[in-house]
Amino acid sequence: MRFVSGITVVCLMLVAGPASAEWFGDIYVGQSFTEKHDVTVHSSPGQSVFGDVEFDRSLAYGGRFGRYFDAVPFLGLAVDVFNFSPRIGPQSASIEGCVPSGGCSGGQGGTQRIDIDSLALSLDLMLRLPLLKTKAAPYGSLQPYLTGGVPLFITTVTPRTTSYLRNHEDDTDYSFGYKFGGGLAFHVAPNLMVFGEYRYSHVQVSVDELRSSADGGHHARFKTDLDTHSALVGLSARW
Repeated sequence: MRFVSGITVVCLMLVAGPASAEWFGDIYVGQSFTEKHDVTVHSSPGQSVFGDVEFDRSLAYGGRFGRYFDAVPFLGLAVDVFNFSPRIGPQSASIEGCVPSGGCSGGQGGTQRIDIDSLALSLDLMLRLPLLKTKAAPYGSLQPYLTGGVPLFITTVTPRTTSYLRNHEDDTDYSFGYKFGGGLAFHVAPNLMVFGEYRYSHVQVSVDELRSSADGGHHARFKTDLDTHSALVGLSARW
């Protein structure tokens, strides 16, 4: 894919660049919370729109590798890989259904369980404010920072126990979204910092090839937005 190739080129440029830079490698973990959103399912019986569907909180984790530049020590670039799984659990929701003949009706319905697993890969811009500089921490013992990027979200949707998508196979969506966040890093040991970070991410997920093994091989479509807040803590190696 062109995007992945572009990320690879950027990584090579970072490695091959001038030595006057502070490199960093981060690992992090935390919790993600995805806001309620409508979910549209289009299967052989017709189209169903579930209103304000709740997503489960999930484990969020990932890693980041990049560099800050000596010429502009507040500016950096990083490659970030981020995972979260905002699954839909069994719940009752308002539903508006429409059949192919054109008739529509409303009421209550159950979403049952649909697994959603998303991986976001991005090149991020990093901005920091180096504070409390010392000999042991020449770039600052305390570093508030901002980060943002335009990730490629690779999201797999797997129906489990839903009457609308019974016995359907999973499908994967590739879509660009955006994310931004901020945090605070603190120097705790030579070449080591700890940090806390908040980030917000958005992507629209749409899969069209949820194949049914029990419905003549018909395809179903699934569409929703993932607006996700994540609270993360991590370790950052600096050199």
